[in-house]
Amino acid sequence: MDRGGLERSLVRRLLDHIEAGTTDLADDILEVPARSYTDPEQWAREVDVLFHDQPLLLCLSGALPRPGSYLTVDILGTPLLLTRDTDGVVHSFANVCRHRGVRVADGCGEARRFTCPFHAWTYDTKGALVGLPVAGAFDGMDRAAKGLVELPVDEGYGLVVGRIRPGEPVDVGAHLGPELADELSALDVASWEPYGAAHVHPVRANWKVTLDTYRENYHFDYLHKTTLADYAYGGVLTFDPFGPHLRNASAIRSILELQGTPEQDWGDVSPYLSLQYQLFPNTALTFDARHIELWQIFPVDVATSEVVHTAYMRPGLSEEDSKRLAEMAPWICDTVVDGEDFWVAGRTEPGLTTGLLDTVVFGRNEPAPQHLHRGFAERLRGA
Repeated sequence: MDRGGLERSLVRRLLDHIEAGTTDLADDILEVPARSYTDPEQWAREVDVLFHDQPLLLCLSGALPRPGSYLTVDILGTPLLLTRDTDGVVHSFANVCRHRGVRVADGCGEARRFTCPFHAWTYDTKGALVGLPVAGAFDGMDRAAKGLVELPVDEGYGLVVGRIRPGEPVDVGAHLGPELADELSALDVASWEPYGAAHVHPVRANWKVTLDTYRENYHFDYLHKTTLADYAYGGVLTFDPFGPHLRNASAIRSILELQGTPEQDWGDVSPYLSLQYQLFPNTALTFDARHIELWQIFPVDVATSEVVHTAYMRPGLSEEDSKRLAEMAPWICDTVVDGEDFWVAGRTEPGLTTGLLDTVVFGRNEPAPQHLHRGFAERLRGA
């Protein structure tokens, strides 16, 4: 299916739901033990099984747009240096000098060499150690074995996916599954580049409390009644699973312009819906007509999380659309996300830690968080 066909099929489903006052539903309600959010032992197992032993989305391809591009990221205390070498191949390294363990690089940009600030050991974009002062003092050391520690990574469908610990090679297509890989290929996001720098939102809540807010819009008409509720329909959502991953679609309120219009006259329907993908275990990708919002939710401790947020701009935007994006970006972060979603996550954590709740309930109208929690439990059982 091409992008237009995918979006039109979702618009049809959303219009049917709006007309009928319905939404996609799970088969039953799900009650998740409240202790799964507060138990330190379970939290430690989640970090080990779901993060240390699981391929994770590190960035989109557009964050490394050209040979010589690099990006540093920090995930659960692990500093990574991502590079695109002179042949265009992406690498992921521990951002740690092989001499004394100092962080080698910061930020992002373009470089042919990375020089440790401590003693000037220098590495190329393929991680090889290519220079060190007073080389004679290290006679007998195997220099070829002292390149940056390389970690498994793969690139495809506009995504850079890797591990933060040594392990099996990563295959993006296998990680996504054929259906989701084909869909992301149709969306053609490889050339979308970051709009501004990534930034971190600290959240005073367990990482799954934070993640749960991304996966339903049942709350739009209540928590976001003066913000998002005027922009998108609350309580109207499509849900499609792709193995452990999933896709939701929400309707922008302007979608009513299409009611009564023959489908062959719809044209580009991307302004009328928002696509939201959840890549297991921790990544939310929100697509709209102008940009992609990448939200990476990470555990910090059992009652604290952080969200790394990066916006990617669609290539070739008009001046008007670029201006609209510049206006919306801070509103999304400051008003909707920090002021409402993460505010309510912080109000959730104290109630869970009391031990007075036995379960957290997800209704049939919340199929996406149900799918994720079942996936977490299955992966932990199999570990």
